[in-house]
Amino acid sequence: MTEFLAQRDLPILIGAFFVLTAAIGVMRFPDLYTRLHASSKLVTLGSAGIFVGAMFEFASVEVAVRLLAILVFSFMTSPVSGYVIANAAYRRGLTPKLVSPEADEWNPPRADEGEAGSD
Repeated sequence: MTEFLAQRDLPILIGAFFVLTAAIGVMRFPDLYTRLHASSKLVTLGSAGIFVGAMFEFASVEVAVRLLAILVFSFMTSPVSGYVIANAAYRRGLTPKLVSPEADEWNPPRADEGEAGSD
């Protein structure tokens, strides 16, 4: 694996770029919601590129089936887990840092008010 093979290396490089962008987003974004967006979306896309590159490297049907199964599972679970974490934080009263506060139309409960919908 010393020479450059475009069909193998380009997806891995693109995937690594997405993962690096996710890491920068997690470090730079101001609150949980935007960090969660960066980590869930970009890591999923990055892992897709890395898995596609790994499929070309191993060139085996068995490995390809396993990598595709992992990729499908990742595509199904990562957005759901991101949504569940964001929803739990919102219900616990963690307000997003918005440019204009009136953009939050749901009016999250404050931490001392308890869980939303418990009235």
